[in-house]
Amino acid sequence: MSGTDILARIKSDEKLKRTPVVVLTTTDDKVEIQRCYDLGCNVYITKPVNYESFADAIRQLGLFLSVIQVPEVEAG
Repeated sequence: MSGTDILARIKSDEKLKRTPVVVLTTTDDKVEIQRCYDLGCNVYITKPVNYESFADAIRQLGLFLSVIQVPEVEAG
Protein backbone atom coordinates (compact mmCIF):
# COMPACT_ATOMS: atom_id res chain seq x y z
CA MET A 1 0.00 0.00 0.00
CA SER A 2 1.43 3.39 -0.94
CA GLY A 3 1.41 6.51 1.18
CA THR A 4 -1.29 8.05 -0.98
CA ASP A 5 -3.37 4.88 -0.56
CA ILE A 6 -3.04 5.23 3.22
CA LEU A 7 -3.91 8.93 3.02
CA ALA A 8 -7.01 8.17 0.95
CA ARG A 9 -8.08 5.46 3.40
CA ILE A 10 -7.63 7.73 6.42
CA LYS A 11 -9.57 10.57 4.83
CA SER A 12 -12.39 8.28 3.68
CA ASP A 13 -12.90 6.86 7.19
CA GLU A 14 -15.61 8.78 9.05
CA LYS A 15 -13.78 8.44 12.39
CA LEU A 16 -10.36 9.41 11.02
CA LYS A 17 -11.07 11.93 8.28
CA ARG A 18 -10.39 14.95 10.50
CA THR A 19 -7.00 13.58 11.58
CA PRO A 20 -4.23 15.94 10.47
CA VAL A 21 -1.80 14.35 8.00
CA VAL A 22 1.73 15.48 7.21
CA VAL A 23 3.23 13.93 4.06
CA LEU A 24 7.02 13.58 4.25
CA THR A 25 8.48 12.31 0.99
CA THR A 26 11.25 12.66 -1.57
CA THR A 27 8.78 13.43 -4.37
CA ASP A 28 8.61 17.06 -5.45
CA ASP A 29 6.42 16.38 -8.49
CA LYS A 30 3.73 19.08 -8.64
CA VAL A 31 1.07 16.61 -9.76
CA GLU A 32 1.80 14.31 -6.79
CA ILE A 33 1.82 17.26 -4.38
CA GLN A 34 -1.58 18.41 -5.66
CA ARG A 35 -2.91 14.85 -5.46
CA CYS A 36 -1.95 14.66 -1.77
CA TYR A 37 -3.64 17.99 -1.04
CA ASP A 38 -6.69 16.87 -3.01
CA LEU A 39 -6.80 13.71 -0.88
CA GLY A 40 -6.75 15.84 2.26
CA CYS A 41 -3.19 16.14 3.52
CA ASN A 42 -2.55 19.20 5.66
CA VAL A 43 1.16 19.68 5.04
CA TYR A 44 3.46 18.33 2.32
CA ILE A 45 7.21 18.29 3.03
CA THR A 46 9.92 17.02 0.70
CA LYS A 47 13.17 15.41 1.84
CA PRO A 48 15.85 16.31 2.53
CA VAL A 49 14.02 18.41 5.08
CA ASN A 50 14.93 22.05 5.35
CA TYR A 51 14.75 22.94 9.04
CA GLU A 52 12.84 26.18 8.43
CA SER A 53 10.31 24.46 6.17
CA PHE A 54 9.82 21.68 8.70
CA ALA A 55 9.44 24.11 11.62
CA ASP A 56 6.93 26.15 9.59
CA ALA A 57 4.95 23.00 8.79
CA ILE A 58 4.80 22.08 12.47
CA ARG A 59 3.65 25.61 13.33
CA GLN A 60 0.92 25.33 10.68
CA LEU A 61 -0.14 21.99 12.12
CA GLY A 62 -0.26 23.49 15.62
CA LEU A 63 -2.46 26.32 14.35
CA PHE A 64 -4.67 23.80 12.59
CA LEU A 65 -5.02 21.74 15.77
CA SER A 66 -5.85 24.83 17.81
CA VAL A 67 -8.74 25.63 15.45
CA ILE A 68 -10.34 22.20 15.07
CA GLN A 69 -11.24 19.42 17.43
CA VAL A 70 -9.53 16.15 16.66
CA PRO A 71 -11.75 13.16 17.48
CA GLU A 72 -10.60 11.00 20.36
CA VAL A 73 -9.59 7.44 19.53
CA GLU A 74 -11.72 4.85 21.27
CA ALA A 75 -9.88 2.11 23.17
CA GLY A 76 -10.48 -1.39 22.03
